[in-house]
Amino acid sequence: MKEIFDAITPETCRRYPGSKWQTHPESVLPLWVADMDFPIASEIQQAIIERVNTGFVGYPMHGGGPELHLALQKRLQERFQWHIEPADVLIVPSLGRALHTCIAAASRPGEGVITQTPVYHRFLIGIRETGRTTLENPMVFSEQGWELDFDHLETLVTPDTRVLMLCNPQNPTGRVWARPELDRLAAFVLKHNLFVVSDELHADVNYGSHHTVFASLSPELEQRTFTLYGPGKTFNLAGLGLGFVISRNPALLQKYREVLLGTLPEPNVLSSAAVLAAYTQAEHWESEVLAYLQANRDHLMARLSAELPDVRWAPLEATYTLLLNLRAYPFAREAQKVLLGEGLAFNDGASFGKDFWGYVRINFATSRQILDQAVNRLVHILQKHQATAAIQ
Repeated sequence: MKEIFDAITPETCRRYPGSKWQTHPESVLPLWVADMDFPIASEIQQAIIERVNTGFVGYPMHGGGPELHLALQKRLQERFQWHIEPADVLIVPSLGRALHTCIAAASRPGEGVITQTPVYHRFLIGIRETGRTTLENPMVFSEQGWELDFDHLETLVTPDTRVLMLCNPQNPTGRVWARPELDRLAAFVLKHNLFVVSDELHADVNYGSHHTVFASLSPELEQRTFTLYGPGKTFNLAGLGLGFVISRNPALLQKYREVLLGTLPEPNVLSSAAVLAAYTQAEHWESEVLAYLQANRDHLMARLSAELPDVRWAPLEATYTLLLNLRAYPFAREAQKVLLGEGLAFNDGASFGKDFWGYVRINFATSRQILDQAVNRLVHILQKHQATAAIQ
């Protein structure tokens, strides 16, 4: 697989319509949205082809069918020692939109929703669009790793605070929360009688740290938590639109359904076939991709350390995006805009929280040659602007 991944070029990626490579002009290297540039596992491709070749793509089985639920159940038990039942799962077409629905199901308009920032921008959009009050709990940055600020967290709570939105592993910082950190969050949740929306979509993209499903910490937490999980990031299947909203509390799942007013669709038959193949046949592909990503991560961090010592970043434990602090540079407040003008598309840190101007997020889930082209371009841009500032 490494040879296949190494051979990927910008020309390869631009052959097919998609958001990542079609949003910007060809002069721009797009290392922004969290899609991988790698072809999906052949077993997944074959499962889709075989289903199409039957000639039948009529109404799907309810909930995607028992095989899919059993595959998910087995995966969560074996990987994270978390036992669920098929009745605990809703299959949804978009986990991004599911964030909105979970917020609406667990709170009322105007009530407070806490989230640690910087955070995946759909958290903040979901809180705002559902008419809830955003309560940002900024994390503390250091080169040793991003840390939770528990003292500040306590100051956010009022009688109207209703939900904690947790990103686990954390996007965009790449933290895998350690058990003691999760235990403190759990105690906080129970102390203040909060509901939890835990986005665990990146749980499988992990470079050796132990992932703990937040809801698995106690039966009490299971009863007040929505867990979001799916194959999109792990198997590069975002465009197929299938994810899982999980809760051991039937009343929470019913509230989720009620918020949607009966509009929750059945899963797409091709998506169901693809995800079943991913979870039952594509483990070798997953392992090889993870090894390639880890090598890219290490290569990227080594180049940044050697060539751009003024760029600050923290060790990455999970995900395939790295958050860079560019505040040492004179254009920091417009970092994303300046880089885009020079041919690099990264995510803007300001979209992850109000305090995170001067940060950008780079996606390294691409071939080594594309990654090196992007780093070469970044080095050139930053050295040029640093030199200009020194002259002034």
